[in-house]
Amino acid sequence: MVEDDINNQQLFKEVLEGAGLQTLILASADGDLVAFVADYEPDIISMDLMIGGSDGVETERDGMEALELLKSNKQTKDIPIFILTSFYEGGKVELAKSLGATDYISLQGQTISNVPGIFLRYMSDPKNMYQATLCLGQDRVIV
Repeated sequence: MVEDDINNQQLFKEVLEGAGLQTLILASADGDLVAFVADYEPDIISMDLMIGGSDGVETERDGMEALELLKSNKQTKDIPIFILTSFYEGGKVELAKSLGATDYISLQGQTISNVPGIFLRYMSDPKNMYQATLCLGQDRVIV
């Protein structure tokens, strides 16, 4: 998971690990992200779009740039990447989709406790993921 907000990091870690998912959280997508991800070999990546820039901390890349980087590399292109963000903007959904995001999850109107179920459903049956999640409501955007 790439999440720069320290409060969200702890919350996501508790919820994801509570559902049995081994969780590694990065505060940024800086450095040699491709090499790190290729070495770690995650089953799924959850990417915040709004990485850095807060509290005067600048980063090399935001979540969309990190998505593009990972999806354009042959070592990491097949790893499913879920955009997980508190902000919904139609243009960003379309951009994330065009860059190869597996799904775009807006946390507006969602509880964080729903997120592990989305990941677990995807990992158990990636081909039927979209049909299984259509019922989650208007704040759930399927790409």
